[in-house]
Amino acid sequence: MKKPFLLLSILAVAALFVGCNNNEEFVTPQSPKQDLTKPQTEVYFQGQALFPEGVEAPAVKSFSELMTRASDQELAWPYHTDEGWESARFSIRADGTIPDFYDKSSALYYGRSPGKPGHNRGKVSSIYNYPHYNDRDFDYYQKDKSTGENIGLFRYIYDPKGVMTQPVIIEAPTVEEILSDEVADLEAEIANGKNVDKNTAELAKVNAILGNTPEYLQSHVLWYVVKEVGMRYGWHVNGIISENEVPKYVPGQVADNVEVDIHQQAHTDWYEIKTSIHIRTDVESIKVTIPLKEEDILEKDDFDIRVYDYYYKEYVIKHNITHDANGITIEITDIPGSLIEELKANFGDGLTVEVHSYCKKDVWEEMRNSRVQTGKPCNVYGQVSSALRPGEEEKKVYVEKSN
Repeated sequence: MKKPFLLLSILAVAALFVGCNNNEEFVTPQSPKQDLTKPQTEVYFQGQALFPEGVEAPAVKSFSELMTRASDQELAWPYHTDEGWESARFSIRADGTIPDFYDKSSALYYGRSPGKPGHNRGKVSSIYNYPHYNDRDFDYYQKDKSTGENIGLFRYIYDPKGVMTQPVIIEAPTVEEILSDEVADLEAEIANGKNVDKNTAELAKVNAILGNTPEYLQSHVLWYVVKEVGMRYGWHVNGIISENEVPKYVPGQVADNVEVDIHQQAHTDWYEIKTSIHIRTDVESIKVTIPLKEEDILEKDDFDIRVYDYYYKEYVIKHNITHDANGITIEITDIPGSLIEELKANFGDGLTVEVHSYCKKDVWEEMRNSRVQTGKPCNVYGQVSSALRPGEEEKKVYVEKSN
């Protein structure tokens, strides 16, 4: 079974998030005995995996050990927050060049590594619809030999112009803060007689950068990549000091619509249906029905209905996934219009929900009759397609009258 990506997992219904000013640990549900030879329905909200009550998240131990910071503590490295952000490590490339997005030359950067106290920590958005994710074909994807953990490249934005990275950077340290640690480290090594000539030359380079005014440095720092790497390695933001002033990001007009794409593809032992729902307008609720035969639907443990609750700020958005004689029904309710507008204004897009369902056979003929219904009238478009029929035209998704 292809796992699309496991990012920033949100334990829902059975586990609430840790608040920004709270040090409580997560509550972990006990997993029922399951048939691991069959795939399990997967639900992703803003690229974040949701888990229903009674289903344990993979590697859940690591989730329970991670916390956010208290208001009087140094910024920590949480894997989750319920405020739409995650901690990131900011670094400045020492040679001033922009490498490929999967660059691993850590020695060429200013900025302390995880585990060391420093000033190069900031915040990036955890709810932005990142344009790239799960590129495991790149050679960045590998196993950490000491822990066995995946350290592949997951979500990222790469922009050599330093413009498209700006919407996802919520809070960045200043260049002076990042380089102050570098100065302290170099001075300490020189004082201890370590590589004196080399470190003295490097210290001169750092001080030359710091010789610019704060206003200059702020307008000339070019953050060319925001990337998430697997597990404990977290988020990285890398930049350079550009000779030219970096242009500011100006968000474009976001369409008021709903887009639904229902796509079928084959796997070795079963068939997958990926339902992508993009909500960019006030709809209150949306319902997608894929009219399959109940006996053709695969699921680890049989169920009639599962509830996935997503907690974001003061909102609780419900996801109900139903398997019955009508097929697969996906219902998303309690969608606040104010949240849609907030996300569009801050991040240039609305909400994205993905549901991965699995079948025993090719169900193209049944899929063609899939339909969408929204709680409020709005512009809805999308298509039903199949990778098993590359020459066959996509079918527009059928839109029922709103509730």
